[in-house]
Amino acid sequence: MKQQFLTWWTGLQQREQRLVAGAAVVVVLGLFYWMLWQPLHQARDVQQQKVQSAQRQLSQLQQLLPQLKAASVTTARSGGSLAQIISNSARSSGISVSRMQPQNEQLTLVLEDVSFDKLLSWLHALQYQHGVKLVNLDVATAETPGIVRVRRMVVE
Repeated sequence: MKQQFLTWWTGLQQREQRLVAGAAVVVVLGLFYWMLWQPLHQARDVQQQKVQSAQRQLSQLQQLLPQLKAASVTTARSGGSLAQIISNSARSSGISVSRMQPQNEQLTLVLEDVSFDKLLSWLHALQYQHGVKLVNLDVATAETPGIVRVRRMVVE
């Protein structure tokens, strides 16, 4: 292969050799640009855009942080004592509380079998509408699909 190339090269005129050498340099530079430089440069630009986007999100979150802290502080319980809130909201959600036991600032509950979806929406309402925080939840599956048994639930 090398011998064939040398034979071909020596068969060219000097002007043709310079033209082929110049073309080879242009091809090598083009390959370097299109296969190495341009993809790396493009990837760098994409990463810079991602960093700028993340920085914008961070600054937005930092601006919202005082509002979020204030909202979490002002989410106080409304509607009476913790037991009253639990009883009223459980009744309105169609959930039966079989046992309720107060412990300091917390309340331990045992619920009768309930739909998992109904339980989640009730827990969401407790936290975001009434300011009740879920501390612990012990759930087991019941015989019926989609129904769960809440063996122990601690709220404050």
